[in-house]
Amino acid sequence: MKQLMKLMMVLILMCLAACAKQPEDQKEAETRTDDIYIFYTSDVHCGVSDNLGFSKLKALVNDTMAEHEYVALADCGDYLQGGTYGTISRGSIIAELMADMGYDVITIGNHEFDYGTERLGELMQVLPQITVCNVNYTGKKENIFKDTPAYFMKDFGGTKVAFIGILTPSVLVSSTPSYFMEDGEFVFDFYNSDDGMRLAEQVQKTVDEARSKGARYVIALSHLGSTIEDSPNDSVSLIHHTRGIDAVLDGHSHSVIIGDRYPNADGEDVILSSVGTKMANIGELIIGTDGTMDTLLVSEYDREDEQIAEKIKKADEELTELLSEKITETAFDLPIADEEGLRLVRNRETTAGDFAADAIRYVMETDAAMVGGGGVRKAVSTGDVTYGNLLDVFPFSNAVASVKCTGQQILDALEFGAKETQSITSFDGNPVGEFGGFMQVSGLKYTIDTSIESGVIVDENGMMTGIEGKRRVSDVMILKGGEYVPLDPAAEYTVASLDYALFNGGDGHTAFKDCERIVESGPMDVQSLIEYCRHLGTIPDSYRNTEGRITVK
Repeated sequence: MKQLMKLMMVLILMCLAACAKQPEDQKEAETRTDDIYIFYTSDVHCGVSDNLGFSKLKALVNDTMAEHEYVALADCGDYLQGGTYGTISRGSIIAELMADMGYDVITIGNHEFDYGTERLGELMQVLPQITVCNVNYTGKKENIFKDTPAYFMKDFGGTKVAFIGILTPSVLVSSTPSYFMEDGEFVFDFYNSDDGMRLAEQVQKTVDEARSKGARYVIALSHLGSTIEDSPNDSVSLIHHTRGIDAVLDGHSHSVIIGDRYPNADGEDVILSSVGTKMANIGELIIGTDGTMDTLLVSEYDREDEQIAEKIKKADEELTELLSEKITETAFDLPIADEEGLRLVRNRETTAGDFAADAIRYVMETDAAMVGGGGVRKAVSTGDVTYGNLLDVFPFSNAVASVKCTGQQILDALEFGAKETQSITSFDGNPVGEFGGFMQVSGLKYTIDTSIESGVIVDENGMMTGIEGKRRVSDVMILKGGEYVPLDPAAEYTVASLDYALFNGGDGHTAFKDCERIVESGPMDVQSLIEYCRHLGTIPDSYRNTEGRITVK
């Protein structure tokens, strides 16, 4: 009998111990009585009036709030730049609109830095709550991120949701590298590495802290992208290398992903969703009272918020007179993308790319000109071409510059620009082989053989340090006396581009960094387009089709 009593006591103690551990091992039941609705945007790129636009987004959020208690609005980066509003106001119009929209939490994208870190610091005083977990500043100036939390916690009826902002480590080369330097040295660290593990470890540290502070759900506001070109610091790799994230709302690659699921480090499925760009879609993440998660994309909505529509109208009126000035006209489109919207300007010759490069060569009077496809942001459409149209083509306010260089340095720049190019431009509806540093050219012709693996070597920050093995770029010709002749690697030539690529290491370009500078800071990029257009009178028929400057095989 005594032995039986002892056995029962042991069982009771074991049960009590198991019960005591239960809150650590599994979540308590939810107390909220309604689902959580999280709306999200990404890669708006100043497109506040494009597609759905901000007025319809605000109406959708307001209508949902009228029926449900727990609603939030988030953004995954790249809103300040990419259109007229941003360029003319250096981001202030967009920052004010973001604040008026009532965003609960946002992160930053690489293009938030395009007006410089000091300007971003000013705009951060206007923007809604920002979170970013992977920025480390070691410089001597004021740290604009000193008060920016690694995550932001929001309470929905007793259910805490942590939002973690994550910025692509490629920002060092996809924005202007010199912005992140002091005395010639990088003073910003975004946790880049060859295998993506530094970023994953930093994110994991943030996830663990948020969980320890009571977060029931963890949502990543990711500006990493989800394509092969974004690897290894992409959102899919991040999911594989971490645990504790419930959903990744992604940006940067402009992909459209309704709600794929990928296994994390524990084999548990994590949602990945992305809305594209320019307000083509609004993302919606729903967290049910039973803990389930679902995502959907909203591409149509029939109501607008009158207050936001009025604010956008007022901003339009302020800029209309300047931007509506006619510069030239065209009887046809000069596109940067194909009919499906794939940005061919980043991996193929386009007429808009030819036009932009020709304008730079004309203004600088050089042998050749190059412009990164990532910097040519919009097509020139049929009809009157205005200041605003040209500003959309070149929205970054970079200066045009020129150098003396060898033919070999031209070859190196072209080789670096072609490092991501593939024989196809899309797979399963998503872009393949895109690279912002892909060179659109003037006064040059070249061929890319995609069957040859790229031998470009880059450092931990994505800057080109060398080229090994057989080269992908061949048959390089340069225009001399009205005819194309073979480029001489040992000869000296003059080349024009934007200071972004020539001097500032933009996209990782370093081929021209030691060249003799002819013009260090010439006219602004958009001004080169204006001068060239006025020289042409109207855009000639020669731009109806590409010239065959770039051959991809």
